[in-house]
Formats: sequence, C-alpha cells, structure tokens
Amino acid sequence: MKTVTILEGQTVTDIALQELGDAERSMEIAVMNNISITDDLIAGSFINVPDYDASKQNYVQLFANSANKPASADSFDENGLLTGIGYWYLENDFIIQ
Repeated sequence: MKTVTILEGQTVTDIALQELGDAERSMEIAVMNNISITDDLIAGSFINVPDYDASKQNYVQLFANSANKPASADSFDENGLLTGIGYWYLENDFIIQ
C-alpha cells in the first residue's frame, strides 16, 4: 500500500488508472479510503492505494510522468457552474463574431 497526493481535477478512477493501471480497481480504492467512487476529491489531500498488479506495470509507468497524470473531473467556474465548450450557449457565453 502507498499514499498518493491528489491533483486538481482527479477522480477515484483517475487515481486507479494512474497508480494501478486499471480503472476497474476504483471500488477497491474507494473501500480502502471509506469514500464513494463518485466523491469529489480535494486537490492536495492524500489517498491510500493498494499495490499494483505486475502485469499492469506498463500502464503505471506511463502515468508516472507528471505530464500524463489523468484528471477527468468536471470543471466549475467561480460561481460553481460547469464550464467548457460542452456547456457554452450561443449568444449567452459563446459569442459568434
């Protein structure tokens, strides 16, 4: 078992991919930390993860590089609204010129 620092925008599934090379082990991490797999994780906090399976070593090595760390959580603006091109509306916050 090891402890991992959560990055901005990471989910339990992101941590499972990053540290174990397997998204299917998300539930294992959630149970180990007494959280839900859908809980919002706080950047800078810590989460415990089990050891990875040696057959997934290539995936774990891929995500060891900080440029490859997954972070798939929804992003919010300062008002708590979802942001990004998938949430823009014409003539509201997406202006065509």
